[in-house]
Amino acid sequence: MLAAPALLGGCETLNNLLGERKVRLPGERRSVLQAEAPLAADAEEAGRVALPAPGPVAEWPMAGGTPSHSPGHIAVSEALSVAWRSSVGSGSAYRQRIVTGPVIANGTIFTVDAWGVVSAHALADGRQRWRTDTTPEDESAVPLGGGAAFADGTLFVATAAAEVMALDPTNGSIRWRERLPSAARGAPTVAGGRIFVPTIENQLAAHSVEDGKRIWMHSAAPLVTIPLGLPAPAVEGDAVVAGFGSGELLALRANDGRVLWAESLGGTGRMSLADIVGITGLPVIAGGRVIALGQANIAIAVDLRSGRRLWERPFGGGAGPAVAGDWAFAVTDAGEALAIGREDGRISWVTELDPAPPTGRRGDPARFGRPMVAGGRVLVPSTRGEVLQLDPTSGQIVGRIPVRSPLSLPMASAEGYVVALADDGTLIALR
Repeated sequence: MLAAPALLGGCETLNNLLGERKVRLPGERRSVLQAEAPLAADAEEAGRVALPAPGPVAEWPMAGGTPSHSPGHIAVSEALSVAWRSSVGSGSAYRQRIVTGPVIANGTIFTVDAWGVVSAHALADGRQRWRTDTTPEDESAVPLGGGAAFADGTLFVATAAAEVMALDPTNGSIRWRERLPSAARGAPTVAGGRIFVPTIENQLAAHSVEDGKRIWMHSAAPLVTIPLGLPAPAVEGDAVVAGFGSGELLALRANDGRVLWAESLGGTGRMSLADIVGITGLPVIAGGRVIALGQANIAIAVDLRSGRRLWERPFGGGAGPAVAGDWAFAVTDAGEALAIGREDGRISWVTELDPAPPTGRRGDPARFGRPMVAGGRVLVPSTRGEVLQLDPTSGQIVGRIPVRSPLSLPMASAEGYVVALADDGTLIALR
């Protein structure tokens, strides 16, 4: 059985993927992922959020922007608007999904569409430079995308066809391809000469950047339900921090996969079939701490070296946090954005991003992607076809950038651009 992460959202996922037709049931639809009670800010923390000075970002070579997923406060214009739009191919639809956002290197944006087709587009104007189908010649395409990462002049791609491959970033030609232990379900992270790939079997595989040969593999607890999107691991020094569909958060040694410490964000007590307990958002390493959100309403900070839990708060979500300076910014699956102290976990503000209309009734609730701290604002992509701009000190929504396409995947930034890959396969650049 398949269970969807936040990017699929809503109760319709099983029918969308496994049913023969779509049937909309009567009544008001409610998210199964909402917290039991609304979050509340700590009164004494109000107004304390201060961002560090923004810094330029030249490239976004992998999910999260850096191996540690912590690019900080990014320098972009406060007055962002759509600069251009382009298509990357097949988007998310009935029985097919894009599962990872774009990466950027050397003035080129690289994407993987719902059928595993890799495309390269010019950052300046969106013009397509090349396009490569990664499907093996003797196999049928799998409609669950894949992910890419750039390092050392090579584009590395992990696919739903259970392959990892190296592409020439200038023309898309495949230099080598090797088998993964099972299908990739997220973007790879590349660091220290290794490619770290999360797979559908709740595994993390490490492969060599030189030839793709497997170096080690770690298997987490067996899964009852299988998320369609898994987070790229975070890497700092000799530690690899990976979130799994079972709710496990593990730190492993980069050279041999030995477990350094283990945490669980899977919740406690009896879990029903509707409960989704996995980690689908990117974990972040910042200031010697790991901050991660699970989908069982748990957020934690852990000391990277010792594995000691530093704080825990009762909120969760399918999109990982963004950290800038002393503050982390997150979005819950209940549609709340919040600012939380990196050191102590205290909440400065909570903002409802998609409140119910005055009538008290609405259609499908909006879903939100991973925040980005850029241009003095907290940017939040939305399936309502807009990017919300939040004041980092108060949490107030101070702007909305219309993009006309639903957004739920993590955004990227480079050379003053903010780039989003919409769920419908539209690549959108803001500047």
